[in-house]
Amino acid sequence: MSDIVRAVVIREYGQPPTTEDWAAPVAAAGQSLIRLEAAGLNPVDLAIASGRFYMPLPAAPCVAGAEAVGVVVASARFAPGTRVWALGMTGCFSELFVVADDLLIPVPDGVPAPLAAAMGIAGLAGWMPVMSRGGIVPGERVLVLGASGVVGQVAVQAARAAGAGWIVAAARSDDGRRRALRAGADVAVGVATHESDEALARAAGEGLDLIVDTLWGEPLQTVLAHLRTGARVVQVGSASAQSASLVGGPLRGKRIDILGFSLFSEPFPGLERDYPLLCQAAAAGTVRIGVDEVPLDDAASAWEAQAHQATGRKLVLVADDR
Repeated sequence: MSDIVRAVVIREYGQPPTTEDWAAPVAAAGQSLIRLEAAGLNPVDLAIASGRFYMPLPAAPCVAGAEAVGVVVASARFAPGTRVWALGMTGCFSELFVVADDLLIPVPDGVPAPLAAAMGIAGLAGWMPVMSRGGIVPGERVLVLGASGVVGQVAVQAARAAGAGWIVAAARSDDGRRRALRAGADVAVGVATHESDEALARAAGEGLDLIVDTLWGEPLQTVLAHLRTGARVVQVGSASAQSASLVGGPLRGKRIDILGFSLFSEPFPGLERDYPLLCQAAAAGTVRIGVDEVPLDDAASAWEAQAHQATGRKLVLVADDR
C-alpha cells in the first residue's frame, strides 16, 4: 500500500482546496481505514473550507470532505471489503481515509457508490425532515421551501412516498419549479414576493401541516400565515437569510412547532435507520435525482460548480480506480 495518496487539501481556511499528494492516513484505535469510491460534495464542505463553519474544525492544512462511500480496508467493526457510507467533518476526500468506527453505515447491496454518496448528507437532509424529524402523517399537506435543489427534490419525493395528501413546492426559478413538479409536487410557486404569496395562498388552500424549510428569512415569514393548527416547520438551512423576524402570536395561537435539523447533530441511530431506507428507495426509483460524477483530481472545478450550483443535480467526486 502506497504511503502517498491523492487528496483534496485545505491549505488555508478561506481559500479553495486543491487536489495534491498527501501522506496516507493511518487508522488509530476506534477508527476504520476506507478506500474511496465516491464522495458527495456539499455546501457544508464549502462552508467548512471557508473557516466560518459553526462547529470546531481541525487546524489547516487538512483534508476536506464531510462524507464518502468506500470499501473497508481495515476495521475492528466491519469486514474488509464491506462498502460503507462514512460521515465525518473533514478528511473524506482522499483515496484512503479514516473515520471513527461508529460513524460508518453499510451501504445496501445493489446501490452504486455514486448514488449511495448522493443519498448521504444531501439525501438525508431532504428525507429525514419529512420521515422522522417532521413525523409526516399520511394525508397531510406539505410545503417544501427551496424545492429546486437536491435536498428539496428529495423532500418532495419523500413526502410523496409517505402518502402526503397535497405537496406544494416553492422555488425561485422556472426551471426549479419544473424540477419540483417532476419530483412529484402537486403545485409549484415562487418564493417570497407579493405575487408568489398570492399563489401560495391559493396553493395552500385549507392550510399546511408540514413545512420543510431550506431557506429561512422572508420566505418562511410569508408562509406562517398559511399553516394549520399544530403544524410543524423543520428548519434545514438558511439559503435565503441567516435570520428571520417571526411574529409570536400565530406561533402560539396555532401551536406551531419549529424543529431544527442538522445531520451533524442528529442522533446516529436515526441515520443508521434512515440511510439504508433512502438508498433502497433511490435504487428502486422512488427517489430520483441527477448525479454528476467528477474525478477526484478535478475537485477544483467541482468546487467552483458547487459554489454556483443552480442545476439541481448532485456533484459527486469519484476515485479514478474505483
